[in-house]
Amino acid sequence: MEKHSPQCVKCNILRCSSKEKNRNVPASCPTEKYPDLIRETMDKFLLPENQTVHRGWLGYMNKVMNPEKPKEKFSWTRVDEIIEYAKIRGMKRLGIATCYALMSESRSLSDILERNGFTVVSVSCLCGEVNPQDVGMPGNIFCNPIMQAEVLNREKTELNIMVGLCLGHDILFLRYCTAETTPLVVKDRALGHNPVAALYLNQGFYKDRFTRK
Repeated sequence: MEKHSPQCVKCNILRCSSKEKNRNVPASCPTEKYPDLIRETMDKFLLPENQTVHRGWLGYMNKVMNPEKPKEKFSWTRVDEIIEYAKIRGMKRLGIATCYALMSESRSLSDILERNGFTVVSVSCLCGEVNPQDVGMPGNIFCNPIMQAEVLNREKTELNIMVGLCLGHDILFLRYCTAETTPLVVKDRALGHNPVAALYLNQGFYKDRFTRK
C-alpha cells in the first residue's frame, strides 16, 4: 500500500468534522493530498443532473433531521426515505431488481410503493432463461443481472431499487443501468441480509472470524 494513501477511518484528528480547521492532519488526509479535487468535485456538484439528486436528498433529510422533532430521525426506515426521495423528485415509475430468493420481500416492497401512488416494474435475476453453458458458466441455473438492467432501461424506470442481488451481479447491474439506482437489501445469507451485523460482532463474538488463517 502506498505510504500516504488516505486512511480516514484511522484518523484521530477528524478535522473535517470540526470547526477547528487549523488542526494539523496526517499526510494521508485526502483533503490535503488532493486539493485540486475540491474545486473539481464542487463544479460537478453544480451540474444540473447532480443538483436534482442533491435536492432530493436535502428534501427528505430536512424532514428526517427536523430540529423541532429531534426524535423524528429514528422513525425513518430506508423504505420511507426512498418513497420520500422519489416523491420530491417527481418520479412516478420505479423499478425493482430482485434476487429470486427474495421475491416475497420484493412483492411486499412493490405493494408498499403502489399504495404510495407509484407504478412499479419488477424484474427477477433469473429473467432471460439463459443456458449457463452458452456463456461459459457451470450449473443449470443462471442469473442475468445485465438483462435485469436492460429490461428496466427499456421500461424507462426513473429510480431502480436493488433487493438482494449477489455480490458481482450487483456490480454488473449498476454498470448497465441508465436510471438512478439505490440499494435496499444487500444479501447476507448468514445474517438475515444485515451485513453491518458482522462489523458489530467483529468487536466481540466474531473477533477471530475474519482473521486470515
